[in-house]
Amino acid sequence: MERSEARLPPEVAKAAATAADAARRAAGHTGQAVQSVLEDPRLRERLPGRSLALLGAGLVALAVLLSVLPFFGGIGVGWSLVMLAGSLLIGARELHAAGRTLPDPVVQAARWAEHPLFLPAFTVLTFVHAILTLGFGIVPLLWLLAAVVLGYDQRRTLASYVAEQGAPAPAERKLARWVLGGTLLCVVALFFSWGYGGGGFFSGGIQQVHERDIIMDGFGREHVDRFSYRYNPMMNWVPAYAASGRGRPLVSGVLLGLGGLVVLTRGRRVRSAVPPWVLPVLAGVVTLWGLSGLASALGPWLFLAGAILVDIAVVRDFQQQRPRSGSGS
Repeated sequence: MERSEARLPPEVAKAAATAADAARRAAGHTGQAVQSVLEDPRLRERLPGRSLALLGAGLVALAVLLSVLPFFGGIGVGWSLVMLAGSLLIGARELHAAGRTLPDPVVQAARWAEHPLFLPAFTVLTFVHAILTLGFGIVPLLWLLAAVVLGYDQRRTLASYVAEQGAPAPAERKLARWVLGGTLLCVVALFFSWGYGGGGFFSGGIQQVHERDIIMDGFGREHVDRFSYRYNPMMNWVPAYAASGRGRPLVSGVLLGLGGLVVLTRGRRVRSAVPPWVLPVLAGVVTLWGLSGLASALGPWLFLAGAILVDIAVVRDFQQQRPRSGSGS
């Protein structure tokens, strides 16, 4: 017997539809504003070859170089070198395409960036680092601007990977919705507290010490106060602070895995090009990463809730796919 699907109460469904419509309108207005700025002839004419990719790569390079300064945050030495090298290769490629004369070694190196997947992959990594550095400051703003510029430039290429080829089956639409919802919940959870850091003495320093000398002369004694300076290895106290999930190890790879889950569940062509076990393995790795950070904080539990939603959808889809593959063999 077929089971009827549970439906939401009318009030909840109406509120969800209203929120979705408002979000859709806001996204449309934001997209129009971004398009009007990036398509402005006054901006495009100042760029060699009218290349937005060159502008985005320049913003990435500037963000990485500023993070070298001690009072700016960064993305780590490894990722900084990767993103800086990628931005330089893209810049050389775009300048060469615009007719600028470059040394032969630079042109030879820039051919790495001519691969069709190089710029989309660089754009995805820029989005990842924009999420991880999102906040107030010059460097987070540069990462956000770079992600917007590169995302607009590569919007058609990136959309082709998540486009639904043909009319998707109801099971495929349901899988894509559940995975997307769980992924968004996981990303939001990274901004919440996952634990506490600090709470100890770090980096000793020179400390002023009060000393009192006693002088005895046979008839009485006299006190002489003076100050001296000594090295104290436990001078500076760092209080405990809340640490978000964006500072956890391997968080960049987890964000890439979540993006891969969305692409594989929405793009039929991409999913057919990979083995069927890739989807459950990605979901399992994301869940294990969330389990490794469980603590008495809100962030890891929200992340685990989103990961469980993804796991349920992926496991159900995998169970449905196995009979089909078995009957076809």
